Amino acid sequence: MKLLTKSTVYFLAYSGILIMLGGVLLYFSTRKMVYDQIDNSLLTELEIIRDQIEQTKSIPDFSARPGHQLEVRLISGKVRPVQVINDTIITDTTGYEHPYRYILYRGNLDENTGFSVVISQTLREKIVLLEYIGVYIFFLFLSLFFISIFLNYLFSRRLWRPFYITVDQAEKFDIQSDRLPVLPQTNISEFERLNAVIGQMTKKMRDDYLNLKEYHENAAHEIQTPLAVIRSKLEILAQRKELRKESLNLILSINEAATRLYKINQGLLMISKIDNMYFQDETDISLAETIEKILLGYREIMNLRKIKVDFLAGDKAMVRMNEMLADTLVSNLISNAVRYNFDGGFIRCQVHKDKLIISNSGPPLKTDTAILFRRFQKAGDNPQSVGLGLSIVKKIVEAYSMKIVYTCVGKVHEITLLFASPAGI
Repeated sequence: MKLLTKSTVYFLAYSGILIMLGGVLLYFSTRKMVYDQIDNSLLTELEIIRDQIEQTKSIPDFSARPGHQLEVRLISGKVRPVQVINDTIITDTTGYEHPYRYILYRGNLDENTGFSVVISQTLREKIVLLEYIGVYIFFLFLSLFFISIFLNYLFSRRLWRPFYITVDQAEKFDIQSDRLPVLPQTNISEFERLNAVIGQMTKKMRDDYLNLKEYHENAAHEIQTPLAVIRSKLEILAQRKELRKESLNLILSINEAATRLYKINQGLLMISKIDNMYFQDETDISLAETIEKILLGYREIMNLRKIKVDFLAGDKAMVRMNEMLADTLVSNLISNAVRYNFDGGFIRCQVHKDKLIISNSGPPLKTDTAILFRRFQKAGDNPQSVGLGLSIVKKIVEAYSMKIVYTCVGKVHEITLLFASPAGI
């Protein structure tokens, strides 16, 4: 959920509760005022009637009014004084019930005579008035509620605009580009601080990237050149006829170590380039064509070891990625399947719309599958392996949001490559 939406939801909830409570409070306050007015009117009328009764010692004559009833009677004997104000229902001659507010008063004229006064005033008009007031309050507060939400959304959107621009610039930041994010100017201290931090971070990231890139380029050149010289000198030295067998074996061992160091350097440089997004060019790659090309390169060694190859391309699977990385990915998987296979074994490649499956025969895995894709982990004891092939595969898979799954049942190994989305075109 977006920040602006979440803040609006919170404002909606809190303001809705407050406005509802305010509306209820206003309604009952108005209702109390209306009832207080009626009660004051009844008390005033009672005071006038009581004074007249006490002065004349008789029941006065009062004219009837619509919606108003008066009952006064004398009581023989002394009564206990009482005064009550309450609501009641009075039924008219047609059987229709009407709400009334009444006041009951009992008092004494002398030691032997008491009197009772009941004044009733209709509440029908007041109730209708309260209903109108309630509806008016409801729609008034409902309008205020939606207007406040709309204004809060507009003000919040304007207030958070610099933040969203900053986030958008940070998302578009490309570490390989020469352009740093252009952050907005704002007079909000917190946003100014955020922009300063992001500006410093992006600048440092770019500087570190350029330094690392320069280091890798220099390392690739400075390490490979001496290694190539060493290997070439060793090959020349190994061709001398006057060398003894012990010296020749020593030279071959040194050359093998140099070759291994060369492969390790190449593998680590490849992983570093993938991590630093060195391979940006992408195109639609046909996996079937890539697999056929790689298998063609291994045909001689597979024929020599009598490894049978089954290739099934059921769908025209296409993936969008860098061509060099696609070749490296498939080549490492097939190379692994060839290297750790039996003589006379098999390799099966299946290309589907959403996945690639490469299975092969081979000895049971001695390495824990949980660490199979880590650097310098080997699936067997092959001295030609430097333990970087599957880690390079893992890096390429992660770079393109794919998923790789390894399973082993007996002497059959299977690697499934799941594409990030349906790859068929």
